[in-house]
Amino acid sequence: MKNSLAPLTDLPANASGDAGVDMTSLWASAAGQNSLTELARENAALRRRVVELEAFRTLAYRDPLTGLWNRRYFDERIAEELDRARRNPARRLSIMIIDVNDFKRLNDSLGHAEGDRALTWVAAFLKSHLRAHDVCCRIGGDEFAVILPEVGEDGCEVLANRLREKLAWDGNLPAFAIGLSIGTATLPTEVCSGEDLMRVADRAMYRDKQRQKDVARVLSIV
Repeated sequence: MKNSLAPLTDLPANASGDAGVDMTSLWASAAGQNSLTELARENAALRRRVVELEAFRTLAYRDPLTGLWNRRYFDERIAEELDRARRNPARRLSIMIIDVNDFKRLNDSLGHAEGDRALTWVAAFLKSHLRAHDVCCRIGGDEFAVILPEVGEDGCEVLANRLREKLAWDGNLPAFAIGLSIGTATLPTEVCSGEDLMRVADRAMYRDKQRQKDVARVLSIV
């Protein structure tokens, strides 16, 4: 009696081979899809982390009232600029210290809300008259500081005079008068510290404040 079952040799030679290849391709495709999904998940997590870090950086380095850089950022940035100057002694670097005149009296007479409005106005005024790469900071209270890369002594004088001129003719002044005292310091040939620059600029700022008071006294007598 003949065997009704077909012998194994009668099966197509490539049947099992094709099935094996198809399964391997399927598994590879699934594994690749899983890898892509995992990469997409990791990328999304990284993007969230970047957003969180940027938010933290904003809290750490931005003044919440004016939106300017704060004292912490100023200290770190001036250290970086001085380091660049040490590597290149020909590099020019200056800073400017700006103080709002009679700010305490403004706060006492008009209230802290108006004082905050004055500080916000001064911040916007300074940013509108500085270069994009100048670093404008609120370093405390009514005091602002500007790092001026590649600006020498003459450039500082030009900028200070321009700020005084623009302030005198600005048509968008708040209802109350705002005056600014400005002092500058330029990196000497021998590189000094950020504290040295701050001290020199502070002294110059207080001389400017006293000069304005002396002028006011003369005008009141006349």
